Amino acid sequence: MSFTEIEAQLDKLTSDELRLLALRSWSAFVAKEGLEEANYCDEEDPELLAALDDAIAKAEAGTHHTRTGRELRELIGEWTSK
Repeated sequence: MSFTEIEAQLDKLTSDELRLLALRSWSAFVAKEGLEEANYCDEEDPELLAALDDAIAKAEAGTHHTRTGRELRELIGEWTSK
């Protein structure tokens, strides 16, 4: 599946599906970069889940502005650095 195809499906996902996608994407990135020990991600971490819920709420309240892949990666970087 191409990145464009993935982006086209994002607005069809529920909040829970988006949260799961974000967690799995981050876990896959950490594994590929070999950062498992430095960037452990607990899918049950209340702070992480709250941050994802906040990000999803902001996205759903937005004007459905289309973002490029680069913009999405930058936003994910902001969300995960908190």
